[in-house]
Amino acid sequence: MNSARERGFTLVELLVSLAILSIALGVLFGAISDSLDRVRKGRDETLATSLTQSLLARTGTERPLDIGETSGTYSNGTRWRLVIRPYGDEDAAKARRLSAYLVRATVIWRDGDTEHSRSLSALRLVPPTKPPA
Repeated sequence: MNSARERGFTLVELLVSLAILSIALGVLFGAISDSLDRVRKGRDETLATSLTQSLLARTGTERPLDIGETSGTYSNGTRWRLVIRPYGDEDAAKARRLSAYLVRATVIWRDGDTEHSRSLSALRLVPPTKPPA
């Protein structure tokens, strides 16, 4: 009869094992949640960098090099800003055979209450426009 009594688990052993399991699952879910959050932030940063590079690459080809600032919003809610300025002073511009423009592309996105941005700059050289004859 003594052996039949020792075969099962006691209530205390069962409660301790459930407590250990719940702590382990809590830690595991926290780690998974943190890792998913990091993946999302990385994805947002990669997308913003890609959009910034694309905006900068299209400037001067698909988008004209008009001096000034333009801005807009992508379909996913990410905002963009493009600033084009002449490069150098007027005397240096006259001495060059090409016109130089400093182009700065910025993409701004929100992550909760925080606003993040990525900016890239490039120097674009174009043949000077000839005055009408």
